[in-house]
Amino acid sequence: MKQTTKKIASLALSFALALTLFAGAPVFAEGDNLPVVTGSTARTQDPVDQTDGNVDETDDGNPAATATPTPTPDPTPVPDAFISNYSVDVKDDSLLYPGGKMNLSITVVDEWAGTHNAQLRARINSSSFVGKDAVVPYDSTTNAYKFEFKDIEYLGGDNTFKFDIITENASEARAIITLSLPINQCAERPEATPTPTPAPAEVPKIMVKDFTFGGNSVEAGKEFTLELTLFTTSGNTNLEDVMVGLTFPSDSKNVSLASGSMNTYVGTMGPNATRTISYKMVTSATMEPGSVNITVQLTSKNGEAASSPISIPVTQPERFEITNIEAPETMMMGEEGYLSVTFVNKGKSSINNLTAEIQGENLANPGQSQFLGNVAAGTENSVDFSVMASAEGVINGKVILSYENSKGEVATVEKEFSCTVEAMPVIDDPGMMDPGMMDPTMGEDVEGGMPIWGWALIVVGVGAVAAVAVVVIRKKQAAKKLAQLEDEDEDI
Repeated sequence: MKQTTKKIASLALSFALALTLFAGAPVFAEGDNLPVVTGSTARTQDPVDQTDGNVDETDDGNPAATATPTPTPDPTPVPDAFISNYSVDVKDDSLLYPGGKMNLSITVVDEWAGTHNAQLRARINSSSFVGKDAVVPYDSTTNAYKFEFKDIEYLGGDNTFKFDIITENASEARAIITLSLPINQCAERPEATPTPTPAPAEVPKIMVKDFTFGGNSVEAGKEFTLELTLFTTSGNTNLEDVMVGLTFPSDSKNVSLASGSMNTYVGTMGPNATRTISYKMVTSATMEPGSVNITVQLTSKNGEAASSPISIPVTQPERFEITNIEAPETMMMGEEGYLSVTFVNKGKSSINNLTAEIQGENLANPGQSQFLGNVAAGTENSVDFSVMASAEGVINGKVILSYENSKGEVATVEKEFSCTVEAMPVIDDPGMMDPGMMDPTMGEDVEGGMPIWGWALIVVGVGAVAAVAVVVIRKKQAAKKLAQLEDEDEDI
């Protein structure tokens, strides 16, 4: 009986110890969350003392021998799971900015998963990254597996990529393992450099810098070339589609184009540039001396329009000439002759500051000069000079008229004259006649008339009076002409 009681007590003690060990082991229901193991540290169970403190006694009253419980074996440690290799492929850039995406390949060494024929799922556990889970079967031949994360988006902030490894369909349950690695390609997007506001365009201005037309003036009725030098001011852009046009006064018929067009296309001109263009032009032959006014119009696609007036002096051709010289063909030695010069201004411009002068050989009074003033266009006038010879022979002289034309230039016209100078005739004195040479009948009255010598005296006297009269008349005429010329000079 005592032996039976002893066996029953031993069985009860073993059953109690088994219940105690079973209560200490964790039990997971389907769907319960698994405990997280950071890194891959294995968790072990501490032994629990299952005795109740009572001591059995034997039949003889002595303490019974206590049965030694079978010790619970330590659980096998879970091998460490660790990242052996990984690669980052950043899309569209070398750096991963917030909003950017990457492909991440992570190789994990995990021997436990291979021994338990596990399927593994990696779930992103980071506030800085979002994306889909990666699922892979374990490769027992290499004791490693690779997670391929596709299109992982970086949200900014911490660059640590954390993920949980969840064991699925394993022969034995395992806690969640959390691994992490830094993504060195992560970077905060630099502040966008503000686009500088472009400086406002400084469009150059265009103007006529200079113009030429072949001299100081142009002659009416003749063709000339007008050259315009264009100039642009400073700026930071070009003038596009530059055009130049000429405008004449609406009521003017004095100037026109000889050929070509009044509008000229220049094209593009940069800042501080020059360009020369030319026009063939002609003035009216009938216009009065003066000037023609032309307006140059300057336009462009992107610049301000401008205009520049220019003025071109126009003169008429000179048509001032000596039309006639009245000079004595023959003069007596000692006699004073008179020279009359007629001149005319056939042009359309006045002749200014006219002077007349005579020069020549065998003149007793050379270098005579008279100031005649101005001669209006279309008028005729004359000037007289007195002429005396210094010796018998021939006077060879010329008349010189000097004046200023409409251009302000000094011009001259000349015309030659000549005159023969003879000796003054000698008249014999009748009172000095040789008496022997006298006709016996001289002194006697001729029957019915005057003696012959009387008639001779009359003829000689009349000739002398006539000569004196001619000289006096010429002097009076010369004086009258000089007086008239002085009056006319004031009106010219």
